[in-house]
Amino acid sequence: MADVLALEGVWKGFSRGGQWTEVLRDVSLVVGAGEVVAVEGLRLSGKTTLLKVAAGLEDVDRGRVVFEGVDLAGLGERAWTRLLGHDIVWVNRDGPALSLEVSRFVGWPLALHGRGRREVEELARHALVRVGAVACIGRTWGELSNWQRVLVGLARAFVADPRLVVIDDLLDALSGDAKVADELLRDLQEETSMRAGVLISTTDYESAIYADRIHTITRTGGLKPHPTPPSGHIIPFPGRGDDGARHGVGSG
Repeated sequence: MADVLALEGVWKGFSRGGQWTEVLRDVSLVVGAGEVVAVEGLRLSGKTTLLKVAAGLEDVDRGRVVFEGVDLAGLGERAWTRLLGHDIVWVNRDGPALSLEVSRFVGWPLALHGRGRREVEELARHALVRVGAVACIGRTWGELSNWQRVLVGLARAFVADPRLVVIDDLLDALSGDAKVADELLRDLQEETSMRAGVLISTTDYESAIYADRIHTITRTGGLKPHPTPPSGHIIPFPGRGDDGARHGVGSG
């Protein structure tokens, strides 16, 4: 299995209140083609920082982020822009501005790379129909339930036939639809031309949907692998969502 993504000894920190805080310490991680790799940890543990680093949205202080053999740090602005939204797609729980119509959100990776408006609209609609979110067309992100946001997020994630999909906390909003979401994610992954790698974050171990490998962010900013789940083992969502997660307007 070829590696789509490799983080090699990554360190990342930020200045907070005049003091330097290390968020990631010597983190190494690999995502292979066709794999789903999960990173779990508490809120503010560094999951989002790790995923942003993996997607090339944040620079590293030390170490390397290698996408299909290319060190992202060595790419110029133009080359990196060509990757983002096409070969590498980022989707998070917050989504776009609440007033943005979802077809435009789904089609953005295509529009970013020069597709014509009519083609973008057609492909975005096809992606939304594919995931069962046709009812979301014409609505805004702020009008969607948690479940609908998952469907729209997955449509956005795979509309451009990516090589790497990075999904931050989007799936934590589910309560009883984990199996459906996992089957859909796997189907979309299989339909990509070169079997995309998927990196997701969750708030705890039980939220990691059928992941091929699961890692936990430690309190010191390191990454600790969990034992590989047995083949066919189901790792269900813990059901923390509100009662209206599927049908009501979600909080995101």
